[in-house]
Amino acid sequence: ELFFFYYLITFFLVFIFLGVLVSTNTLIGQNYNTKKKAPAKESSKFTEKLWYGGGVNLGFGADEYTSAFSLGLSPMVGYKFTPDFSIGPRVGFSFSNYRFKNQSKIDKIATFDLAGGVFARYKFFNVVFAHVEFDLTRNQYAYYNNLTRQLEKISQNGQDAFVGLGYNSGMGSFGTELYILYNLIADQNTISQPFEFRFGITYKF
Repeated sequence: ELFFFYYLITFFLVFIFLGVLVSTNTLIGQNYNTKKKAPAKESSKFTEKLWYGGGVNLGFGADEYTSAFSLGLSPMVGYKFTPDFSIGPRVGFSFSNYRFKNQSKIDKIATFDLAGGVFARYKFFNVVFAHVEFDLTRNQYAYYNNLTRQLEKISQNGQDAFVGLGYNSGMGSFGTELYILYNLIADQNTISQPFEFRFGITYKF
């Protein structure tokens, strides 16, 4: 299994290197053509190479004693070094509200999760893309304290390193996307799955 992850990481590193190499060659070619021709006004601006995206997470769960509602937003911006290869920042905000039936009363508590990092993408066939991402996270967890008999929360800092594939399609400049990621450095001492499914909307991707 470890060899599989090593090969996977190597693949994506080579993948990113090739994307950077292609973009570098493109810039060199543009400079060469510029030297041969008369100086011309730059045709593309920085903002014209940007694309925007974001996802929304909405969840609800309940059992006999507890209920939880969560809402998350994750905006992102990518810069196109080439039409297919892009790099940019991504941030995530998540709010969760917990209710717990504690004998004759209802305890409530809210938690907040924050994440921020960078990602790289490369498109295949205009609709399929590879995605790599590194994030720093600060998560809060709610739990029931048997000593105080109340809901409490604890904060924990962490890191995520995702690799995965996705599909993006749409009409015009707007598109919708669905992709699956695997966390290469997920904590093995928790019951949380290392896979993450994401759905979002993009503009000019």
